[in-house]
Amino acid sequence: MAEIFNEYILALIFVVITGACIGSFLNVVALRAIAKESIIFPSSKCPKCNNPIKWYDNIPVLSYFLTFRGKCRSCGEKVSIQYPVVEAVSAVIFLAVFLAFGFTVKTLLLLILLCISIVITITDIKKEYIFNVHSWIFIITALIYSVYENDVNFAFTGFVLGALIMEVIARSAYYIVRKKNDENSEDTKIQSKEKSDSEEELSIDEYVSKYKRAFGEADTYIAAGAGALLGWKYFIAAVILAIVLQAFCILPQFLIKLYKQGEKRLLFSLGIFFITAALYFLLSNIYKLNIYLIFAFIIALIFFGLDTIIRIKKVKKQGYNSLPFGPALLITTFLTLFFGSYIIAFVFKYIFMFVQ
Repeated sequence: MAEIFNEYILALIFVVITGACIGSFLNVVALRAIAKESIIFPSSKCPKCNNPIKWYDNIPVLSYFLTFRGKCRSCGEKVSIQYPVVEAVSAVIFLAVFLAFGFTVKTLLLLILLCISIVITITDIKKEYIFNVHSWIFIITALIYSVYENDVNFAFTGFVLGALIMEVIARSAYYIVRKKNDENSEDTKIQSKEKSDSEEELSIDEYVSKYKRAFGEADTYIAAGAGALLGWKYFIAAVILAIVLQAFCILPQFLIKLYKQGEKRLLFSLGIFFITAALYFLLSNIYKLNIYLIFAFIIALIFFGLDTIIRIKKVKKQGYNSLPFGPALLITTFLTLFFGSYIIAFVFKYIFMFVQ
């Protein structure tokens, strides 16, 4: 019994170390893709002085804190905390998946999906760009996983519907929210014409103006893979949660911009709207509200909501408050994949407010 236990502990240690090492490699894959360099040659080097990194400074997580302590030995350049964070996250992911599913084909496919998702997240956050090769690895692996776990019809129906739903969202969101901003942004259009046709060289403002879509085409590829993994029902829940997650991430920078512009009356209306909505949410889940109180909440929400919308339209536009949508969708995709029934219940109860 003790021998079996010891072997299991050794297996867990092996999985954690493997995950950390692969996390180190994922950093290389993402950053060298951005730099348009080979992922094989040359060996790891300092991005500033180009001196090779010693093997003892290249141990995942540990080297960052124990050997070179976050700085290049040669030039003293500070090393990004991204390296140990990605390595540690990868180690935790490998351990969690192994504990859940053991040494199985499902584990292998999930780890490939999660690893390529980490790469996509890094490039999308740092460069606001997702490389086609990474997208197709995600899609193909997602289809294989879905066929293995479900069936061919489930996989390809989800694949097609995922792509279609994201295309509809990308196109409609642009015409609903962003078209007016583009019409007032002649400088962005001129700058876009002066640049190369390469999407990698376009800023988010320029990309939106040029292609008339709220999200990049790569997000449609990610959605296709997510649809194959989840099926249409769970995919819709994942998209809704991704939009909510991105909204919460964008809101702070949006509020800071409004404050700097002196839009105190708009901030007041927006704040009261959210406070009223939160108060209604809490009270309705604790007490059974009477019709008069519900009516008062609705009137307050309509008044401050309309006031907020009217004042937002008068605010001078200064580019888009944008964050990459791909990482948000990937996060909610895997949350839905692992906790699907709970996610569906959450979406319908707390977002759609279909309270029994």
